[in-house]
Amino acid sequence: MHQPNMDHIDELSQHFLRNGWFVLELEKGERSFVHEVRAAMLAELQEKWVPGLKSLDEYHLHVEDDARHIEIQAALSSFYQASEFGPKLIEENLSFFKSLIGPDLHVQKFPYLRIARPGKPQDNIGIHRDTHYGSSPFELSVSIPFTDNGELGSLGVVSGTHLMSEAALPVTQFKSEDVERGSVKHKLGFLYSPKLMSDEVRASVTPVPLRPGQALAFSLSLVHGQEVNRSAITRFQSDIRVVNSMAPIQWERSVHADYYKPLCASALSQQARIYLAANQAAAE
Repeated sequence: MHQPNMDHIDELSQHFLRNGWFVLELEKGERSFVHEVRAAMLAELQEKWVPGLKSLDEYHLHVEDDARHIEIQAALSSFYQASEFGPKLIEENLSFFKSLIGPDLHVQKFPYLRIARPGKPQDNIGIHRDTHYGSSPFELSVSIPFTDNGELGSLGVVSGTHLMSEAALPVTQFKSEDVERGSVKHKLGFLYSPKLMSDEVRASVTPVPLRPGQALAFSLSLVHGQEVNRSAITRFQSDIRVVNSMAPIQWERSVHADYYKPLCASALSQQARIYLAANQAAAE
């Protein structure tokens, strides 16, 4: 089994502590499971939705209507989640995450699939921090791209904001014009009651260009996001959350009650659960 480079783990950990994010080189590089996922999504789109599509990059040239785009994104997201691609991408890099977070891990069961066409702000959720919406700084988001959008089309971050209080980053809340609670767009990860950050904060966002085979990992208290994809190609990307199984978080969420699923457990945790279950059974 691959053993992680502990010096490299320590370097990324220190970068994460200071800045709230880091770039991870995924296992196997050009042979990473990312490329299999990308090929599977392209084949699914070609077979069921966009027969003439040659690559994910050109998706926007075939799908301009917003309603059709959301319909396709919902169907492809269901395919992506049913195939368990998100958890499998984390499992391929499990030795790293165990070294970084611990041996007891849960992974997001239904990770979001993002599709942002060029010049379409309605395809993005804007600049935000997830703790504004009930998430916990104990959770790590792992953003994995399936397209290479360069600096103009990648997600951006505001380094250091992960350590700032909510009061230090004021927002203005408003109701979305096209996202209703419980709607298809809401289930795709769009916000029905967004919180707009200040112009100053939004202007401070620095893009983090990634290519397939890399990932951007960040704290959910970090300000991050994208307002509009300014590159010439469609951005396909998934964000997958990983958390220590002992973390004090809200395990059930409004969109999916089974938001997380167990990924791995230490021998100590496994024997403890067996012991507790035996005592519960004896008491009954």
